[in-house]
Amino acid sequence: MRILSFWTLLCVATCLFGCIQKSTVDQRVVELPMGNSNATLATAAQIGQGLIKSGLAADVQKKFPTLTSQQLQGLFLTWKTGVFSGTNSVFFLTGIRYTGSMPEAKSVAGYLQSRVKEAVATNFPSPAGK
Repeated sequence: MRILSFWTLLCVATCLFGCIQKSTVDQRVVELPMGNSNATLATAAQIGQGLIKSGLAADVQKKFPTLTSQQLQGLFLTWKTGVFSGTNSVFFLTGIRYTGSMPEAKSVAGYLQSRVKEAVATNFPSPAGK
């Protein structure tokens, strides 16, 4: 009876171990301009929600047509506050979370970062001459 219990436990453990997959994240950070009085969490939320509503996920799917629907569910875009180099900052964290192999993960994360940078630049234009 003990041998049967041992083998049953071993089989269950092996099956569970086989089902557990390591999740990997490829992410990027985009900060709002420091020192700008409009660089608030509310502004970041407005920019982020605008990106989402404009079809960012669909754009990713169009640019990377080999991504599966499960991989597309790993896309993320959040806005937060935090301290960078001793200064309080508002920033975006964007990227993709996936399991297994995903050769295009860095490209996807880079694309998301570029789209966020574009949106930030639109809302915070550089002073003329810079």
